[in-house]
Amino acid sequence: MKNLNKKGQTKYRINDEQLLKDVLFHDYQIIKKMRAPDGNKIKMLSTLFSINPNCWRVVGITPAALEIFAENKYKKVPRMGINRSHIKQRHSFYQSLLDSEISNKHEFWEKYYNNDMTVLATSSENMKNDSSILDKSIHVPNDHRDLFRTSGYAWKHKEEEEVFLKEIHFKFKNKEPLKLLNQREIN
Repeated sequence: MKNLNKKGQTKYRINDEQLLKDVLFHDYQIIKKMRAPDGNKIKMLSTLFSINPNCWRVVGITPAALEIFAENKYKKVPRMGINRSHIKQRHSFYQSLLDSEISNKHEFWEKYYNNDMTVLATSSENMKNDSSILDKSIHVPNDHRDLFRTSGYAWKHKEEEEVFLKEIHFKFKNKEPLKLLNQREIN
């Protein structure tokens, strides 16, 4: 594990899913055993999880965020006031990982993957830290398009994302059925 710069990796990301699972679980176990204060361990976990090329994956979008995108012709523009809002607050989730006894990488990956989700929301929705935004959030599919994939601290926003936003905005405005996020699906 000394030299991780092999095929399927970049300088800061591990693209091979099996290797990613191995590294995350291995390094999580080391961080958990450290004698450092939990606050420092949480910062280390945050940095560790950033090697996942799709960390903070987008699974939904609020109607208010969708309207802001529509006002901007479905493009991502500077200071538009849309953030990836974590469904489960990272600090409390990372603390729960430190407090948990997780015995294998499959259990670890499942817990990590199922709690590393975000919703595109307005800055004010994000600041409220109110889980009720999920009740009306529109589902973003996890498919071959890799919509809103992580890019540094932001997300990829190209033609595929613009087309998707136009489609769901049209349906939303015309009161056509849309798949909504359901809290039972994300717990």
